[in-house]
Amino acid sequence: MTYKANFKIVIGGFTLAEVLITLGIIGIVAAMTLPTVINNAQKKAPASRVHKFYNTMNNALLRSIADHDDVKYWMPEQKVFSYDQNLDFLKIYILPYIKYNHYEPCNGSGGYSRACCVYLPEGLMVFLVDVNGGDIGYYPNGKIKVTTRNYFAFQFNKKEGFDTNGKPIKRLNNKTTIEPYTFNWDGKYESLTSTTNSWGCNKLNKGKAGSFGYCTKLLQLNNWEITKDYPW
Repeated sequence: MTYKANFKIVIGGFTLAEVLITLGIIGIVAAMTLPTVINNAQKKAPASRVHKFYNTMNNALLRSIADHDDVKYWMPEQKVFSYDQNLDFLKIYILPYIKYNHYEPCNGSGGYSRACCVYLPEGLMVFLVDVNGGDIGYYPNGKIKVTTRNYFAFQFNKKEGFDTNGKPIKRLNNKTTIEPYTFNWDGKYESLTSTTNSWGCNKLNKGKAGSFGYCTKLLQLNNWEITKDYPW
């Protein structure tokens, strides 16, 4: 008579085969969901930094106003600032009220020939003043690379005026505070992602003058979150 041994490994009430099947299922589910988790984390980080930058700058502005009077007196003339004038402005009104690592000329990087590059603990701020008021570019990763993921435009004390054709320039939400860039925006939500003007937050606008300028406003209107209609 021949006897055949029948061994069965049992782990916590489950056979080894059942455990392996369960682990395989968990692995498949993890492989399917992990990219989504990573993508959501990648979206949350820059959005959080942009919101923090917005709050930090406006809190600094309030402190500066307490020392230097209203913002409307800081730019009495509508003129294009040189690099030295931009730096002097920052040294008086902005830099004493924020934390930063260092500053330097942007040296034309990204088209900023007159701008000051201020390196922050989290990201890079590019600052300049022209005849329309102040322009601020914020780059969460600390490098001047204009993409919908890394470039967020703000405006500061923008003046009412006219374009080269004599038409009034629209400045919705024009405030003395630092606000998302809205140059010539018509106030319609769908226009923020349009390709009819170069500022629309749309990847098809890449390389155009002022491209992605409205991305910050799109972010703000969605409670500083990257939503499905954001061109990530």
